[in-house]
Amino acid sequence: MGTALMDIAVNLQKKYNKINELQDTTKQMGDSLQRNDLYAFQLLMKIRTGIMLEVDSIDYQRDDLLQCLPETEKKLVLDALSTKVQESQLELPEIRRIHEIYMKIERSLESTIRYDKAISVKIGGNDSFYKS
Repeated sequence: MGTALMDIAVNLQKKYNKINELQDTTKQMGDSLQRNDLYAFQLLMKIRTGIMLEVDSIDYQRDDLLQCLPETEKKLVLDALSTKVQESQLELPEIRRIHEIYMKIERSLESTIRYDKAISVKIGGNDSFYKS
């Protein structure tokens, strides 16, 4: 039981690291926009796209790992990958760790979205994705 769950925790940690990289790149994009450095902005945009593709790949790998779990363990993991999970559902240390990493990912994504929103509104104005 422990090895498969640890593999999922490692997978989530990889995702967390990539999400932090995405956040840093998005911040740098905002900085380059403030400097009116469009070359740097475009370069960072390409880098960010690559990071997003890596995050997708990590997610696919986690899906593959989940498919190998027995249904009871799969349900525990899927419950841990939720912001609405009850503390009592996190009895196993591996499941608790999975949930902790998931929550760190969520916080980092929220911050990244704030940066992205500011960039989008600055570039797109009323046509921004966030102005709907």
